[in-house]
Amino acid sequence: MYGDSLSAAYGIPQHQGWAAQLQKKLQDEHYPYEVVNASISGETTSGGVTRIATVLKQTKPKIVILALGANDGLRGLPIQEMTANLDTIITQSKKSGAKLLLIGMRIPPNYGPQYTQSFSHSYQQLSHKHQAKLVPFMLDKVAARPELIQQDGLHPNARGQAIILENIWPKLRLLLKK
Repeated sequence: MYGDSLSAAYGIPQHQGWAAQLQKKLQDEHYPYEVVNASISGETTSGGVTRIATVLKQTKPKIVILALGANDGLRGLPIQEMTANLDTIITQSKKSGAKLLLIGMRIPPNYGPQYTQSFSHSYQQLSHKHQAKLVPFMLDKVAARPELIQQDGLHPNARGQAIILENIWPKLRLLLKK
């Protein structure tokens, strides 16, 4: 797992985050994988690029779940730069022998239609370029639902984390072997 606060269980106990819930699901369904959560709250794609080689070397993953970009978007950083950074992370992950699951993100419409559309589209382009499985929107059925979001208005609570896992599981399962 390689992401930001949305994957790092920000604001809730670690065992309630979707990464911990994924580990439990893998065990319950007898998949022989260990989830290593290398997510950092506040991480941008440029930070992700600087860490990826070390993380790959230390963890030797079979699958990389890449869930970065939200902080780039919220900061209004150039989409071309974000896309290039994600491309580098994907390329390095695949060179290490790992399969890749790309987790897409959307940003609020107040950033303007051109930016928001280009932002979301960049994940589709990368998925196509690298023939990687894509979850188009990590927060599908979670975003804009106050009962699933913490008081900060951004981060999913434990109930929202469970829905994130439901969003990701169908695509991830296609990469798993028993």
